[in-house]
Amino acid sequence: MENVGIVCEYNPFHSGHKHQISLLREGGAKCIICVMSGNFTQRGEPAIADKYTRAKMAISEGADIVLELPFPYCSLSAEGFSRAGVYILSALGADTLSFGCECGSVSKLTHAAGIISGKEFQERFAELQKSVCGSTSAFFEAYKSVTGENADFSSNDILGISYIRAISELESNMTPHAILRTGNAYNDNILKSGYPSATAIRESLSSSGADKLENYIPSCALDCLECAIDNKDAPVFAQTMREHVLMFFRLNSPEEISMRATSLCSGSEIPDNGDGIVNRLCSIAKSAVDADDFYAQIYNSKHTDSRIRRVILYSLLGVSDGVKDMLPPYTLLLGATETGRNYLSKVRKNSNIPIITKPADIPESKIKLLTQRADSLYAQLMPRKISGDYFAKKSPFII
Repeated sequence: MENVGIVCEYNPFHSGHKHQISLLREGGAKCIICVMSGNFTQRGEPAIADKYTRAKMAISEGADIVLELPFPYCSLSAEGFSRAGVYILSALGADTLSFGCECGSVSKLTHAAGIISGKEFQERFAELQKSVCGSTSAFFEAYKSVTGENADFSSNDILGISYIRAISELESNMTPHAILRTGNAYNDNILKSGYPSATAIRESLSSSGADKLENYIPSCALDCLECAIDNKDAPVFAQTMREHVLMFFRLNSPEEISMRATSLCSGSEIPDNGDGIVNRLCSIAKSAVDADDFYAQIYNSKHTDSRIRRVILYSLLGVSDGVKDMLPPYTLLLGATETGRNYLSKVRKNSNIPIITKPADIPESKIKLLTQRADSLYAQLMPRKISGDYFAKKSPFII
């Protein structure tokens, strides 16, 4: 364990993340390389603070390098999210992939990854997905059908399994390193003692601002967040998108939404739309009396809330399932220490992926265009009024 990679969101960075970095340092890590979601997250929501603010929080608390996992990879389901993150870290020469999980056992997750990659599981999973069973229920039911055992995995365990599968499929030399997750549960929305959940912190920011977070966010990171709040760069909440979303689905047909996405990214349809979610969203938008009514109707027991939010985001920004066949064509530097800069200067020459410092230097690609769209939408959601090309002019945070 020398050059350790972390695929993360830091939405926002909190004491649990600081704990992980401290453990890695104690274990001998010399350079900690974070590939972090851009302005939107895997839940299909805007991040609570922009990517440069969150990178600054991480660098201030011990990370050496923070690179962007560009859109739409940062908002794909676990398989695509993990594959893109592992690809970037492998290209940068990380020897270890560290992640937190509820079971804390690499061997257990590796065993599960083998089962999930097998033909029997994949066929059973596909069969169940076509029935009344949603994707999450189909996963657990397929696992039990194949193994005779309950899939005793929580959210971060499933993400850990996806990392291990990606390491194998990409033939990466990275060694997976699991850290037992303690404190609040992943989706716990109430702050408690110990390590908090990011969900609970976001809930507290929504109701009370940053005033009650000194015990849950390390001091330097909290200073960064409070500075962003004072500057009206944060916080950003998903609710801010509601009127945009309602109007979009009122004004566009499912066919128009699909054609717009496939014309850019090829493929055949919006990702995760196998059960006609886009059709349903358009139908509800036309009958809903306002945004609150629309959102009250769109969620159901068949699909996870995250899946529906992702489909909404893909539809807004023009993402098709063709992106699943693409690997990230670049990564953008968001922040670095002197140790990180020295590491990057060594690996740039042999890296399989361009490491871009200035957004203006990003080579033209479908992914660049999608990321620009995502950044422009995020700029519209920020508390203060800023231009749509705001993020195209930003520079990394360097110590």
